Amino acid sequence: MREASVAPSATDPLARSASEVVGGPWGRHAGSGPVWLSALLVCLPAAVLAVGLGVLQKQHCRAEGWRSPDQFFHACYSDLPVVYTSSGLAEGAGPYAQGTALGQPPLTTALTWLVARVVGGGTSAADQRAYFDVAAVVVAVCLLLVVAGVLVAAGRRRWDAALVAASPLVVLTGLLSFDLLGVALATLGLAAWARRWPVAAGVLLGLAVAARTYPVLLLLGLGLLALRTGRFRAAATTAVAAVAAWLAVDVPLLLATDGAWSAYLRDWWSRPAGYGSPWLVPQLVEQAVGAEDVAGLSPGTVTALSLVAGAAVVVAVGVLVLWAPRRPRVPQVALLLVAGWLLVGKAVPPQASLWLLPLAALAVPRWRDHAAWLATEGLYFVAVWLFIAGQSVPDRGLPPEFYLAALVLRLAGIGWLVVAVVRDVAAPGRDPARAVGGARDVDDPAGGDFDGAPDALVVRIA
Repeated sequence: MREASVAPSATDPLARSASEVVGGPWGRHAGSGPVWLSALLVCLPAAVLAVGLGVLQKQHCRAEGWRSPDQFFHACYSDLPVVYTSSGLAEGAGPYAQGTALGQPPLTTALTWLVARVVGGGTSAADQRAYFDVAAVVVAVCLLLVVAGVLVAAGRRRWDAALVAASPLVVLTGLLSFDLLGVALATLGLAAWARRWPVAAGVLLGLAVAARTYPVLLLLGLGLLALRTGRFRAAATTAVAAVAAWLAVDVPLLLATDGAWSAYLRDWWSRPAGYGSPWLVPQLVEQAVGAEDVAGLSPGTVTALSLVAGAAVVVAVGVLVLWAPRRPRVPQVALLLVAGWLLVGKAVPPQASLWLLPLAALAVPRWRDHAAWLATEGLYFVAVWLFIAGQSVPDRGLPPEFYLAALVLRLAGIGWLVVAVVRDVAAPGRDPARAVGGARDVDDPAGGDFDGAPDALVVRIA
């Protein structure tokens, strides 16, 4: 039996309005092939186009070089060429050589070094451009993998992958770093879980943790849902496979680099509040009122607040999972955990929102919610670079009170996604992913072993 098509233009009011630009909503007789193939043939080119537009967005720096404060005033800053020249990789240093400071998890560090080897070294503007261009190709491949993962995990809502492939967030932040490597591995891990391949899911999620640490929260989400369903075997298999994959990457580095591989973890503890963090607000308020001695919160205080608030997020999500009238879907739990940690994080750079992008497409497949969130991300993207530029050229940069407003709005945008998920969890009947094709008998397309499982543990709060 042919799979029913669920096109956003047929079910989402905002998508329907936007489709008028290209001739109106997708018709029921449109397309003659399988839904997944139609979505694939549209979404993958759209993803390549998004990365191409991202290159154009960085074109001023690509042509003139990544120099401060020019790179901030033109909003074309990227960690990729800057770290290449500042870390020692451009002079041929190894990823863990003395004096080399990448500050990244092992797989991301390895990728950064491999691209440097392909480029061949050199610190000129042309060498930076060459590194950026090769990195852009790598980022495009990672984005294609993210889109493919969403296509698999979305079930009959294949077209929700367009929320990733055509996202303005990719254009603005996709080329800021290699964060999409970890996002790709994490998304493929969720796709493997959706296909009931727990070992593959664990291996991919373990590698994802070795590329970016946030996928630990995805494993935690599977554990919380295992409590609700009582189905521990698949979740435990995935967790064991994830630990094994992570150890396979990290133990050889531990033995070979004398602990240098974990510097990024140790540095986190002593790091002060960074850009995008809510814990930066006191410092910004002091700057805005013209305080002579701007101190803000101490690094130790920020670390303690982040850990306590992060633990509170996990407890709150756990209570929601066990209390909800119907078991939440895997992407919903994953988004709540990742978004919650971003909302209380020590630093939330613009590219960190890429972690949310595939989760938001699967958990909140409503275009209006994405539009509201992405509007705040776009505003913050401009504000943060102008604020950083103002640190060296105060009369041309953004004042702290305006950056503070943009920061708060961005956090509110992430909070908007959280509220949307909580509303869907509290009222499962309004969840678009559970109303595919007009039928409300869909449980969790990305649920894997949890899909259709009865409840084993439910907590009712009076």
